[in-house]
Amino acid sequence: MTKVERRIIAAGDQFAVECAVRTDLSSPVSDFLDTVQVGTADHVEDLEPDEQIEWFDWFTAACEALADNGTLPHRQDHNQLLDGIWEIKHGVLRVSFFDTDGTGEYEPLIDYDSYSRFTTRPWPEDFCYYLRLTTAFEKTTPKTPPAEIELAKTVRTEDLEHDRQP
Repeated sequence: MTKVERRIIAAGDQFAVECAVRTDLSSPVSDFLDTVQVGTADHVEDLEPDEQIEWFDWFTAACEALADNGTLPHRQDHNQLLDGIWEIKHGVLRVSFFDTDGTGEYEPLIDYDSYSRFTTRPWPEDFCYYLRLTTAFEKTTPKTPPAEIELAKTVRTEDLEHDRQP
C-alpha cells in the first residue's frame, strides 16, 4: 500500500475535510458526491436530480464553513453514530466521517457527555484536524442501518492504513 492523495472537499484554519480512500484506492463517498453533484445518483430514491444538485451545493458550503469556522451551519447538521463514526446530515442524505491526526493513529472521539438522541448538541471541540468522509447514504428509517456504520468503520480502517505508509 502506498501513500494516497485524497479528494479535498474543503480545507481551512479549523479542519481539512477529505474523502477517505479504501485499500483498492476507491472512495465510496467521492463516487457518491460525483453523482449527486450532477443529479445522477440513481440509488437516491427520495431526491429528484435538481434536489440532488441543491443538496451537493449545501454540503460543499457546509464543509467550507466547517473547515473555516470549525462548525456546521446548524447544530442539528451532525450526529454521533457509534465507535467514533459521526455523520453530517441534511434532509434524507447522510455522510459519515471520522477524525484523525493524519499519521494513521486513531482514537475515537465519543462525546457521551452531551449525547442525547432528543437534543441537538454543539460541535465537539476535540476533533483532530483531518475529518475523513467515509460513506454516504439515504436515510429511510429512524435508525442508521448497522451495515452503513460497519461500512464506515471498514473504510476508516483501510484509510488509516494509507497514513501509516512511509
